[in-house]
Amino acid sequence: VGVVHAVTQHDSPSYDGAYDRSYNTIMQYLDRYKEIKVVLDIHRDSMTQDDMTKLKPTFTHNGKKAAQIMIMTGHDDGDNEFPMWESNLNFALKLQQTCESMYSGMTRPLNFGDFTYNMNVNSGSLLIEVGTDANTLSEAVRSGEMLGNALSQVLQK
Repeated sequence: VGVVHAVTQHDSPSYDGAYDRSYNTIMQYLDRYKEIKVVLDIHRDSMTQDDMTKLKPTFTHNGKKAAQIMIMTGHDDGDNEFPMWESNLNFALKLQQTCESMYSGMTRPLNFGDFTYNMNVNSGSLLIEVGTDANTLSEAVRSGEMLGNALSQVLQK
């Protein structure tokens, strides 16, 4: 599976406008590489309990801890210019099912709602949260490798 990895930071100088800036980057890549079928926005979540204690969602695979992932996909209530949302939802469900069949406990519940977060750029766009800001780098890297394996399986079907 070929990959184009955009490493541009879009949350600087602030989080405000980050999705607009990342949209511009995505469109540049889609314009340059016409064969792109999947666009993933991958980053960490931030979760806290009521007392502001940071949460660190993990699971164990082959005796090693890894960060749980959460797949996000949105829908269109008629205002979002998001005609391919059903294709993205189908893709998200296939990926979640594949992750769970390969690595039980890897995924948190699918986050599905009235949002786009640039997932309206094509019919293979998802936002994936790999752990949280409390997970260790090794937990996130381990999950990233597993996510890549599961994604490869989905794309080869």
